[in-house]
Amino acid sequence: MSEPDLVSTLVQRLRDGDPKAPDALFELYAKRLARAAEQHLARKLAGRIDGEDVVQSVFLSFFRRFAAGEFHIDTSAQLWRLLFRITLRKARFQARFHLAAKRDATNEVGDGDQALAEAVAYDPGPEEAVALVDQLDSLLRGLPDLHTHVLEKRLQGFSVAEIAEELAVSRQTIYRVLDLLGDRLMRQVAE
Repeated sequence: MSEPDLVSTLVQRLRDGDPKAPDALFELYAKRLARAAEQHLARKLAGRIDGEDVVQSVFLSFFRRFAAGEFHIDTSAQLWRLLFRITLRKARFQARFHLAAKRDATNEVGDGDQALAEAVAYDPGPEEAVALVDQLDSLLRGLPDLHTHVLEKRLQGFSVAEIAEELAVSRQTIYRVLDLLGDRLMRQVAE
């Protein structure tokens, strides 16, 4: 089925109240919209918000307003333009919000580039490497294999969306695992 036909079918399924239609529509457009959003977000905001955050907000707004009958969509081109326009507006709003005077992300670290360069250049010694391995073993002890895989992928630099796709679980599952691991680590450090 071509994309225009697929989109027409999905829009009709949305109108009919099919509970699986929102997920299918999200899967169809989320990655492209996330890339578009990231192009309009300053790199300084990476620690606060990313394209995936913007896309979550886009679809939340879109589905709510679609259900209220605010949109009349006939073609896939109309749907794409609408989602793209909402994405750009939300990305620009988030950039303005996070760069506003008191929340300005550029004020968080004095010389962030220098600090990052120093952190990357630092080479841990053998004792530190052994301590890290012990800490990770302790952190993961008794947890399902999924937790180990999530942590490995995250430490390798994979995004939450990439990990979720590779492990065939939802992003929310990945966030829950990361939260649980963060909580366990904080408890271990406190002890």
